[in-house]
Amino acid sequence: MAAFVFTGSQRPPAGWDVTAHLGLATTEVHLASWPAAPDDWPRLVRPTIREVLGLCAALAVATAALDLSNRLAQV
Repeated sequence: MAAFVFTGSQRPPAGWDVTAHLGLATTEVHLASWPAAPDDWPRLVRPTIREVLGLCAALAVATAALDLSNRLAQV
């Protein structure tokens, strides 16, 4: 199972330091950083959320394909 996490810390008056991470079963992947993002940073990171959803779907397909390949190899 993957977890998509945003962390943010405010730096007045510079804005927010926002970081996106994807947590996987054995590691955590740094996806993106937005230093000094404006106060409306959720609008800024919305495309990354769509990309991560696509990445998670691709990982699910790849995992299923590997599982099938391993089952067929044992026959």
